[in-house]
Amino acid sequence: MKHNYHERKQRRIDYAKQQAAKCEQESTRRYDAAREISSFIPPGQPILVGHYSEKRHRRDLAKIDNYMRKSIEATDKATYYRDKAEIVENNNAISSDNPDALALLKEKLERLTAMQEFMKQTNKFIKKNDKDAFLKLPSATEALWTELTSAASRWDIGYPHYRLSNNNAVIRNTKQRIAKLEKLTALTTQEFTFKGVRVVQNVEANRIQLIFPGKPVEKVREALRHNGFTFCREEMAWQRQLNNAGFSAAKFFLRVYTPE
Repeated sequence: MKHNYHERKQRRIDYAKQQAAKCEQESTRRYDAAREISSFIPPGQPILVGHYSEKRHRRDLAKIDNYMRKSIEATDKATYYRDKAEIVENNNAISSDNPDALALLKEKLERLTAMQEFMKQTNKFIKKNDKDAFLKLPSATEALWTELTSAASRWDIGYPHYRLSNNNAVIRNTKQRIAKLEKLTALTTQEFTFKGVRVVQNVEANRIQLIFPGKPVEKVREALRHNGFTFCREEMAWQRQLNNAGFSAAKFFLRVYTPE
């Protein structure tokens, strides 16, 4: 949520790292257990069928196999959690829950717009074969000119159409997100009660929240989940992100909700 976005992100990173360390320890423990059992079996020792040691030998081999499989599974889990921690830590996507989201989106829009103009101007100068004009553009270099004009066909020189088209689509999407966030920043935290449910427009948390007087019955909880709400113990509320979809989901749920 917006008011503790950075703390929640760090908790996710810390949890993933802790789980990775825990799984690595488990893997080592299982591997050591397998090695300990195998140390009592002479290398290459076959199972002596009919001998009094046969059952124990088979049990030991089964234990070794089980411990090794568990060790590998724990190693795989450790890898999963290490990767997860790295993904969360290095994720540069701008979440609407980030309190700096609006400023970050505006910076992103500025970079995208500059890149769009750079690509358009570059293609124009390449078409005119005007290298001197190109080199006057911000970030233009001799190496980039060579790279963009060295295609086998003249149809492949410069920035391809899809690059400009895709970048333009991201610009439109970013502008839409900025407009939505600016609209949300104008909201204030408000609440009202309907059918015994406290409905909170929580601007600080960036959530539309439904707070019940007690624990809802299973069919109500299922309806909430079906409408995209999740329960937050910290807020003791069923909630989802504060946006048009969230408002619509809350209205739909409350319209059909019947208190027990």
